Amino acid sequence: MGDDAVDEENIVLCCALCCANCGFYADADCFGCSGKVGCCCLNCEVCLKPSAPCLPCVCCGPKIECDGCSILNTQVQCCQLVISAALPCNEEVPVAVAVLGATLYPKCGFCVKIGDIKGEGMER
Repeated sequence: MGDDAVDEENIVLCCALCCANCGFYADADCFGCSGKVGCCCLNCEVCLKPSAPCLPCVCCGPKIECDGCSILNTQVQCCQLVISAALPCNEEVPVAVAVLGATLYPKCGFCVKIGDIKGEGMER
C-alpha cells in the first residue's frame, strides 16, 4: 500500500472505461473513507481511516507526488466502494475496460483485481 490510504492492488473491477474505474475494495482494511484530487504532482487528500498514514493536518492536507504523476487524478473510497480516474492513466489507474465485473481489456476475466492487470495495458 505504501503511503496511500487505498491499496489499488486489491480493488476488484466492477466497471472501467479507459482511465476511469469503479470497483470493490477486497481488503479487510476497507473501513472508513478517503479521497484525493490532484493536478500535476500536487494532491489534496482527505482520510478518515484508522489504519491510514497521518496527513499533515490530521485527516486532510496537501501532498506532493512526483512518481508517475498525471495531469489530473482523483480517487474516492467509502467502505468497499472505490472510484478512480486519471488523465493520462498511471500506476494507480491503469487502462482497463470492464462491464458488470467482466474485464475485457487488458486481461479477460471476471472479478479481476487491478493488481492483476497493472502494467499489462502499457506493455502492448
